[in-house]
Order: sequence, then C-alpha cells, then structure tokens
Amino acid sequence: MPLYRVVLLSFAAVMSMVNPFAVIPAFIALTDRVDSRRNRARVAFVAAAGSVAVLVTFLLAGNFLFKFFGITVPAFQIMGGILFLTNALRILIADDRRAYNVGGEKRMEDSDVEKAEIDPSSIAVVPIALPMLSGPGAITSVMVLVNLYPDLDQKFAVIVAIAAVGALSYAVLLAALPISRVIGVRGRAVFTKVMSLLLGAIGIQFMINGARPVLIEIMKVGR
Repeated sequence: MPLYRVVLLSFAAVMSMVNPFAVIPAFIALTDRVDSRRNRARVAFVAAAGSVAVLVTFLLAGNFLFKFFGITVPAFQIMGGILFLTNALRILIADDRRAYNVGGEKRMEDSDVEKAEIDPSSIAVVPIALPMLSGPGAITSVMVLVNLYPDLDQKFAVIVAIAAVGALSYAVLLAALPISRVIGVRGRAVFTKVMSLLLGAIGIQFMINGARPVLIEIMKVGR
C-alpha cells in the first residue's frame, strides 16, 4: 500500500476518535480563568503535544503489549471494531444535550473546572490531553494500526498521521473561542455526527478484517 494512503487512513482513524472539536466546550470552560491568550495557547500546545506523545508511545510499544498479554491481531481488531461501532451508534442516537460526551468518554468534570481555577496549566495534560484527546478510543485505534501497518516505513507514516492530528488539535484548541462562536452548538453537533458515521464504518471494516482470518482458519480445521 502506498505510504500516502497509510497516512490518510491512519489520520482518518485517529482523528475520528480524537475529535478536538468535541473538546472545545470543555477547553473553554477549563481555561475560562486563564488571564491571557498566550497562556491559553500554552495550554493548547501542551495538551496537543501530550496527546501525540501518548499515542506514539502506544504505537511503538504496541507489539510488546500484544506479546506480553498474548493478544492476537484478529482479536484486537474485532474488539476495536466493536468499540468503534458502539461508540459511533451511541453518538448518532444521542441528543444534542450531550455536548460534553463523545465516544462514551466524559469530557468535563466539576472537579476539573475547580482545578483549572487554581492552576490552569495543570489541566493541559490531565484531563485535556488524557483522556479528552487521547482517550481509550484513540489509543485503541493506534493499537489496531500497529499490526495493520507493521513495516518500519508504515509505522513512520502512522506517526506522521498522529502528528498531523496533534497539529490540527492544537489549531482547533487555539481557535476554540472563535470556532465556538462561528459554528455554534448545532455546528459542533453536525460535525460530531459526520465523524461518527466515519467511525462506525471504520469499526465495521475492522471487524471484517479481524473475522476473516478466524473464519478461514475454522474452515481449514473443518476440512
């Protein structure tokens, strides 16, 4: 597969789970008491960089984790596909009042807001980078990509895609206030629904890819 396709497919898979647009309301609330645009930009940069670091770490350590726990690639593909599909369905059937919930992950806690009031920079890594941006869904997508693209150049292409997602996340968080005013609540809801459709399709494809070798093995044993 050409590397540019690996980058594009990896970007779509990771972006559909990171979804920085869904973090905009929480980011605005958590940084409400930040006294300058410069400090807000610093929080956005640290959050985006932190999410990239988390995802790249799981990408590089993915094979070790698979071997350590004895997990087969088809098993993780099927589980990842189920997670993606159920999260997508949950978002698609949810009402628009769930502004702080995407992919089953709670986007904001009252304690986080209180923490942000005390030290705004402290919330850049937790909870914005982890788990808001690089939550279980994003980590799962990276773990699936580990074995979909095992070659060194393919892994580098996935890292490029993750870095692109991080850069886009930084840009979105940096422009959180104007974006929130322009697209509004309905705009964020529409974007989330579109990303959910893509996420659901990716989930189904992951399940197909994981079930195919299992079914072939069963048919061989049956003969």
